[in-house]
Amino acid sequence: MNEDKKNQKRKEIIGVCLDCFVERGLTVTTTKDLCTAANLQNGGIYYYFSTKEEIVLACAEEAIIRIEKSAFDIVLEDISDIRSMMDRLDTLADKMSPTMRFLVSVCVSHEYEEQVKPSLVRLAARYPYYTEKVAEILGCTKDEVEPFIHLSILAINNYMIFAERALFEPQIESVKKELMRLAEKKRKRSTTEEN
Repeated sequence: MNEDKKNQKRKEIIGVCLDCFVERGLTVTTTKDLCTAANLQNGGIYYYFSTKEEIVLACAEEAIIRIEKSAFDIVLEDISDIRSMMDRLDTLADKMSPTMRFLVSVCVSHEYEEQVKPSLVRLAARYPYYTEKVAEILGCTKDEVEPFIHLSILAINNYMIFAERALFEPQIESVKKELMRLAEKKRKRSTTEEN
C-alpha cells in the first residue's frame, strides 16, 4: 500500500476507533474491539499504529478536532444571530458530550495524561484566533469579547463533562447577554455611520 493510501486509511481508522472508544469507554475497549470496528483482522490495526497508546492519542487528537470544529463552525456561522448560535451550541454540547467524556478519560489517565498535554496546549493556542474573529465580526475589541469567549468555552466544556445544566445555564446566559449587547452596539454604530 502506498503511503498516501495508508495515511488515508489511518485517518478512517482513527475516526472509527474514536467512535468505538466513545461508545465502549477507554478502559474496556480492546485492540480486538478496535480491529472489529475498523473491519481489520485481529492485530491488523498494528499495520497503521505501533501501539495502542498511539491509537488512543490519535483518537484524543481527533476528539479535540471534532469538538473544536463543530463548536467554532457554529460560532463563526451564527454570530450575527446570538440566540440561534447559543441554542445550537447547547444542542452541540448534548451531542458531543460522550466525545468530551472520552477525551477527559484520556486526559486524567495516568497512562496518557502527559502525552495528551501537547494537543491541549495546541488547542488553547488557537483560542486567540477565535477571539479575534468574533471581535472582528462583532466590531469590538478583542479585550471586550475575550472573557466571554473563555467563559463560554469553559461552560460548554463543563456541561459536556458533567451534564449539569444548573451549572451551565447561568454562565451561558451571561455570555449570551454580553454578546447581544456587543452586537447591538455594533448595529447602533452602523446605523449612526449610515446617517
